[in-house]
Amino acid sequence: MQAVKDDAIGEGVKTQRDHGFLAIVALVVVIAVWLLLMPWVKPIIHATMNRFHLRSASFAIFAIQFPIPAMYNFANRSDVQDYPPDLVDPLMINLDPKLSGRYCNHFPARTMTFADARFFHLQDGKDRWFTIESTYRGERLTSRFHLKPDSEQGYLMLRLDEP
Repeated sequence: MQAVKDDAIGEGVKTQRDHGFLAIVALVVVIAVWLLLMPWVKPIIHATMNRFHLRSASFAIFAIQFPIPAMYNFANRSDVQDYPPDLVDPLMINLDPKLSGRYCNHFPARTMTFADARFFHLQDGKDRWFTIESTYRGERLTSRFHLKPDSEQGYLMLRLDEP
């Protein structure tokens, strides 16, 4: 057996840039800049809040924000009622204290879209009205949804006009 010198290893081998690594580093930099600018740039705040409320202008805008961390960015609150907001204002009357005013770490819309929360709130097959709210540095976004049973689809989710 012949010993190979360390300096001989790699001679004549061309090295290539790792484009995948560069893409990952660029993505991390973009996310860091986004998060660092969020306290001062209102369009970033609004874009992120819209994402949390399923109100992005398009799916592409929603999807582009996917890698941006969602936890602990805003004060997110969700409220679920058995009655329409036109009949009873859910922010003024707590009809069911165990459901009212829940704070959640991220994505307040998950109370109506995520499996266990959706099952908990919609298992009885009745209409429900969801109010979700996010606040951050003086900015506030409130969205209201009506989920109603549909025999073919399970539930229809309708976003109501601005409160």
